[in-house]
Amino acid sequence: MEEKKILFIDDDKAQRGIINDIIKKLGYTVETVGSSEEAIRVLAKNKYPLIITDLKMPGIDGMELCKRIREIGSESVIYALSGHVAEFDPELFEEIGFDGHLCKPVNIKVLKLAIEGAFEQLCSSMREAE
Repeated sequence: MEEKKILFIDDDKAQRGIINDIIKKLGYTVETVGSSEEAIRVLAKNKYPLIITDLKMPGIDGMELCKRIREIGSESVIYALSGHVAEFDPELFEEIGFDGHLCKPVNIKVLKLAIEGAFEQLCSSMREAE
């Protein structure tokens, strides 16, 4: 299986630091970026099995970022993250291409379960493809 790498996108520097520390303590490799534009540049060079993106960001928001990632055919698991998840229609998340969503502030246990679930989903997909 691929390395358990995660790309985390959030325009809030403090949030990136917190999530970076949590994910590392959970035993995963994480790269954090501050914008969708930066994420697109990073994704052009590297693959990440799991991508977690904030929804509300200046420039390209998380919804548009997810659409663009799916358009290039990425099989990454993508989670939306927002303190305003209730403002969005859960069915829209699925239509756009998100595999799930998380609420801010992030509960460490929920984040851990979401990450484990994402990598489990990826392993299952790989086994089915064989």
